[in-house]
Amino acid sequence: MGQRKFKIKISLAMVKPICIGAVLLGIFFFAAGRWAAALCMLLGSYLFEKSMYRCPACGKKLDMKYPLMKGARCPFCGHILRERT
Repeated sequence: MGQRKFKIKISLAMVKPICIGAVLLGIFFFAAGRWAAALCMLLGSYLFEKSMYRCPACGKKLDMKYPLMKGARCPFCGHILRERT
């Protein structure tokens, strides 16, 4: 039997807000004294962003330090990552 891979399709513009929300929940859990939940949220947020912050066209990893500005392009293939609207 082969292994199944779960593939999640999330728009690139939604990755950062999801991670920010998870970090805020992690801080809330930390303040509430729930160390394990806080650690899971913070680590999960980091791993989620690290794995999902990729160019949708070529699949190469983008730099997590920089926000996705309007009109941004992939530094590898030149695909438009976020439309100017």
